[in-house]
Amino acid sequence: MPSLAKAGRGLALAAIAGLGVYRPSADAPSARRVTGSDLTGVSYRVQAEQGVNTASLAAGAARAALEAGGVNPADIEMIIVGTTTPDVLWPTTACLVQNELKLPMVASFDLYAAETSLLAALNVGIRYMMGGARSVLLIGADSDNQLVDLPGQSGSVHSRAAAAAVLTRAGGDGGVLSTMAGGAARPEGNGDANDRTVLRGLSDGATECLRKASLSMSDIDLVIGEQSAPEIMQAWSKTAGISPSRLLIDPARYGNLLAAAPLTVLHDAIKEGRLQNGMTALVLACGSGPTWAAACLRWGGGGLAEASPGVERRA
Repeated sequence: MPSLAKAGRGLALAAIAGLGVYRPSADAPSARRVTGSDLTGVSYRVQAEQGVNTASLAAGAARAALEAGGVNPADIEMIIVGTTTPDVLWPTTACLVQNELKLPMVASFDLYAAETSLLAALNVGIRYMMGGARSVLLIGADSDNQLVDLPGQSGSVHSRAAAAAVLTRAGGDGGVLSTMAGGAARPEGNGDANDRTVLRGLSDGATECLRKASLSMSDIDLVIGEQSAPEIMQAWSKTAGISPSRLLIDPARYGNLLAAAPLTVLHDAIKEGRLQNGMTALVLACGSGPTWAAACLRWGGGGLAEASPGVERRA
């Protein structure tokens, strides 16, 4: 069973057996929107033939991650979906994925924490792995089309994407080394004041993650920043002394992915050779609330796969 002492020795708390992403084509049809009076039985909507929605995206990424990692679905003991655009509040997106993929009847829930939803979910999943779980399925998914109009939603347009990771028991120093998640009870103000709060939270979170992993900033090969906040990330990188070559920020490519962004960027960085076996990454996220989260990981050579409607490409 992993422990905090392992992190203190630079050993991983959990391995990343597989990473999967799902980015449907631009012409893939969206699922039909429904209102409360039409809402009778939503589990079938996770199926691809019903159109693209958050649940179908999450299921596609999860299927790719499980196959890439060669993980037995029977070993999954928790499913967590980080999202800002659930199709419905009940059943949760995680339960819809569980049903679609015929996964075990285990704890399955969504976590809503704005842009930090995925890393906040990772922070929870790691605790469960430290408690002795065999495997945790972690998914970040967001869609530009919710099936139900939820109270408080602004109707802003997001990209359609999902990414998933399968966490398994660590066998060495490759995997997730440390995590943290935090936030403020309320913004200290608007504009610059809020940005200063987020910047301070990111700085403290990065420092905490590095301390838990027994690393210094000079040990980090690549920083994967918050893709929707490039100005904040540039300000943080100057304060932290991170050169542009070590900071991966591409808002044009990833800025609208929200909860799907961290694992999608990680997948692409590995596939494109920016993060290789044995290299260490610091992943940062921040968002509305304000919230912030961070994770340190060392890539240990897990499987990669990308799924698209009817086609799966294994890396």
